Amino acid sequence: MFSKKKAFKNKTIGELNNYNTYKPFSWSAGVAKFLIIVCCVFLVFFIGKYVIKWAQIVWWYISKSTVNIVSTTMGDDMIKDEFWNINVMIVWFGWQGHAGGYLADSIMVASFNPKLWAVTMLSVPRDLYVYNKEKNTIGRINAIFSSSLWRKLDFNTWAKILSDKLEEIMGIKTPYYALIGFDGFQNVIDTLGGITVDVPEWFTDYTYPKNELQIMTVHFDTGVQIMSGERALQYARSRHSTSDFARSLRQQLIVQAVMNKLKENGLGNITKLKKLYADYVQMVTTNISVKEMLGMVQYADNIKHIFSFGYTVECSNIIFRLSSPACFLYNPDRTLFNWASAIIPDGWSAGEVWFYDYTKNFAFFVAHNQEYLIENQKIEILNGIDKKFAKATIKKSDSFANNLAIKLKKYAFNITAVQNFPQILSWTIVYILGTGEYKNTVKILKNFITIDEVITTPDPLLVQQYTGADMLLVIGNSYISQLAIKPFSYYR
Repeated sequence: MFSKKKAFKNKTIGELNNYNTYKPFSWSAGVAKFLIIVCCVFLVFFIGKYVIKWAQIVWWYISKSTVNIVSTTMGDDMIKDEFWNINVMIVWFGWQGHAGGYLADSIMVASFNPKLWAVTMLSVPRDLYVYNKEKNTIGRINAIFSSSLWRKLDFNTWAKILSDKLEEIMGIKTPYYALIGFDGFQNVIDTLGGITVDVPEWFTDYTYPKNELQIMTVHFDTGVQIMSGERALQYARSRHSTSDFARSLRQQLIVQAVMNKLKENGLGNITKLKKLYADYVQMVTTNISVKEMLGMVQYADNIKHIFSFGYTVECSNIIFRLSSPACFLYNPDRTLFNWASAIIPDGWSAGEVWFYDYTKNFAFFVAHNQEYLIENQKIEILNGIDKKFAKATIKKSDSFANNLAIKLKKYAFNITAVQNFPQILSWTIVYILGTGEYKNTVKILKNFITIDEVITTPDPLLVQQYTGADMLLVIGNSYISQLAIKPFSYYR
């Protein structure tokens, strides 16, 4: 660059004698020069903003590349599980000076698949009752471990106990933890310049804690909105407006929004990274080393998919449209828990407080088989079973498609409709109507139902009749034969 400037100056200086030579004035030449000057000024003003924008983009890419180079050369790889996922337990706290103190305000596991650039976040409700083998007691997961934390403030020991319990519930090994304080969390969002959140449902909380002694009213409308740190904290912490399950998903939305903002402009700015790191130190207590964090920066800017789930009791085993993913919990008889409001896993009993088969199954699919979540095909389930054959085989002749839809929705399949098929089928068949092959979806479906045939080029009339669906799952008489051998369960 410097050599070019020098050459240009030398050339100009060398031509000074030409400009000193007298020539008669020419109107045509003068007008031409004037027009050239006007055009140049116009171009400067017209394209100047684009040049500046281009320079900003170039600088952003240079900064981003620098961060990625540092990340790959100086960072350390994080521990991966047997499926090559990186798993971190994330717990939110009020810390000192906030209502609830060291009670866990939110408990989730984030599982990142570097090959798919996908993150699955899975929350457990704070009121989930668990067994504490160290004390031989049963209590809420958000409080049962905090008593020892209050006495010793031993975060490493406490986090290890909680991550072991989450591994027992989900089957996901979480060697890392991040304990997040509200104050630092608020600062991070403000440093990023706010976050954009698409609020799915409006709510009003008339009893949001202003401080230890006062309350205030907070309200959120539906739709996309930019939130400051304080506003985001209110959205994440509001407790008396909706259910605890909705609250967990709101907190996951905030985490997603922070990740999206970091991808947008946070990780390519060295100066901002320094401020973010200072906020991070204030906000987080973690066992992730600085080098491991540095090594993760190269991934954070390329995350393509984020999936959010929370174990819940809020669904239906009657109507498929009212069912929801991760519905593997229920509210037991309160007399069994001294009239306390408790949440426990399906299949749990006084004699088997460690029964987590169903919650583990769900976590296995959504964290370690994210391909079918990425495909996210729209599936219609059609009943092509002969009712006479069904009644003669298992003494029941309806609701097969609806029940299967409920079960698949629990496992996060995108079920859009349930109908009767116009003809009786002997086999259970999958018709691919969409543009993709959906091989991963079919593979996961085979864990729940025996599929006899997959047809990738169905009759055009069938495609026309079921517009909007990517896939038809038509259950035939072979499905009934399967149920006769293995009875139907919403959870297995």
